[in-house]
Amino acid sequence: MDKDITYLLKVFCTVVEAGSLASAAERLDVQAPAISKALARLESLLGNRLLHRSTRALQLTDAGTLLYQEGMTHLLSLGELLDRVRGQNQQLSGALNITATPAVGEQLITPLLVDFSIRYPQLQINLLCTNELVRLPSQSVDMAIRSSRQLEDSSLTSQPLLNVRRLVVASPVYLQQAGMPNTPAQLAEHACLHFYHQGILDAWDYENGDEAGTVTTQSRIRVNSYASLKTLCLAGRGVARLFEYQVADELANGKLVKVAAQTNWGHQSLHAVYHGKLAQSVKLQAFVTAFRQRYGE
Repeated sequence: MDKDITYLLKVFCTVVEAGSLASAAERLDVQAPAISKALARLESLLGNRLLHRSTRALQLTDAGTLLYQEGMTHLLSLGELLDRVRGQNQQLSGALNITATPAVGEQLITPLLVDFSIRYPQLQINLLCTNELVRLPSQSVDMAIRSSRQLEDSSLTSQPLLNVRRLVVASPVYLQQAGMPNTPAQLAEHACLHFYHQGILDAWDYENGDEAGTVTTQSRIRVNSYASLKTLCLAGRGVARLFEYQVADELANGKLVKVAAQTNWGHQSLHAVYHGKLAQSVKLQAFVTAFRQRYGE
């Protein structure tokens, strides 16, 4: 067995994740020819073609698919073993890589990291905030915080973190001009602000006691940022559907007001998603514990 097989495996898995040799070279901080050479060496050792390469895309062969699936498990297990050995001194170290949407990352995870980083000063924490679904399992991401329990790979697992309520809110300035909508149906006559990502979220589900339904709201402005949505709402540009944690301060100081306050607008369930091999990771579980302690789940 080649003594550098683990490195070659790491290069191969990085190429698959990155989608190109050039992107993989950038991630590993090496020159592209080194990546090509490593892949050729790995294919020679295994006696199998792993990738079909073209100028447009990379396509895994059957052998490549098997190696990627099992290889990622091997790399994650090795990383977890090294973390456990380092952790014998009772101090978490190494890196913890987390991805989440900008809203969750900025408003829930970032405040948590203030105390978490003080408690574990030897831990390198990397937070990637993106609306794009980061592919798991991954060498560059240990844990994804997601609102869906759907897992794209059977090797993944999830833990529930938090349920957060949706609220419909508006500024006093807007309500003074347009009037207060007291029922979901009345929102159809109001200027609404919409979040969009892979579609316009203009159909707002609700429950009122035993009554459940959907109101189709009229879009005044559409943005793909919850921070922008709140800014526009505060400025009186319309009614917005936001999560309770995003508007708690503004509701408390009166800058925003609940609309149809007795209506249940549903909730979002947040989950920590990671490879099953990392289920016993001290780093991951320390973060999950800190998250639940801070937000009361």
